[in-house]
Amino acid sequence: MNATPFRPSLPRPFVLAVALALACAFAPDAQAARIMFLNGQIQIQRGDKLLRAVVGSRLRQGDEFISDANSEALVRFDDGARLALRSESRLEITALKLKGRPAYRQKTIKILKGGLRYISGRATAKNNVSFVTSTATIGIRGTDIEIAVSPDAINTDPAGTYLKVNTGIATLAAADGTQVDVDPGQIAFGGEPELVPRGPGGVKRPAARRIVESVGGLFKAGQLDRLMK
Repeated sequence: MNATPFRPSLPRPFVLAVALALACAFAPDAQAARIMFLNGQIQIQRGDKLLRAVVGSRLRQGDEFISDANSEALVRFDDGARLALRSESRLEITALKLKGRPAYRQKTIKILKGGLRYISGRATAKNNVSFVTSTATIGIRGTDIEIAVSPDAINTDPAGTYLKVNTGIATLAAADGTQVDVDPGQIAFGGEPELVPRGPGGVKRPAARRIVESVGGLFKAGQLDRLMK
C-alpha cells in the first residue's frame, strides 16, 4: 500500500495574502496614471502606435501624450497627483514607478512642446518627481506649478522654459549648472547658456534665473483647472 505524501494545509487567508502580494510585486508600474477628463482631441503615442485617448485611458511609462489645438486633458496619478495637459502640447512619461516604498517611487515627465499644470500628491517623495525640457530640469517640494516651453523670446529672455509656482517651492536648474529656487507667485526662466556680450562691461547672465517682467498670456488656465483641487 502506497503512503499518501504529506501536504501541509495552509490557511486560506494566508494563501490569498501571498497571491495578492505576488500580484502587486509583478504588476506593471507602467500604468500608474489615468485620464479623468478631456476636451477636444488627445492622442497617445505608444511605440509605433498612435492611439486616440478617451476618458479612462491608462498612461504607461514611455508614452507620449499629445494634445491638439483647443484640446486639454486632466490626468490623475495613482499617488494622488494631478496633471493638466495644455493645448498644443506634447509630453513624454520617461519614468513612472509609483509602487513600493515612497522613497523608491519615481516620476519623470519630459515636456517636448507646450506646457502643463501639476499638483503633487502625497504618496511619492517630492524629490523623486522631476520635469525635464531641452533647457531645464525642475524639481518640486509639495507644489502646485505651471511649466511652459516657449518657442519664442519673451521680453529680453530668449526661447526656453518658464516656470510659475502657485503654492509650495520648486527648483529650476539649467544646463550651465546654475539653479534658482522659486517661491509662490514667482516666475523663473531656464534657457541655453549665453555668450558674454561684446564690449566693455559685458556680463553673461545665468541660464537659470528669476524674471520680474510680465510673460503675457504664456500661462493660461484651462477649462479643466477647476477640477484639479
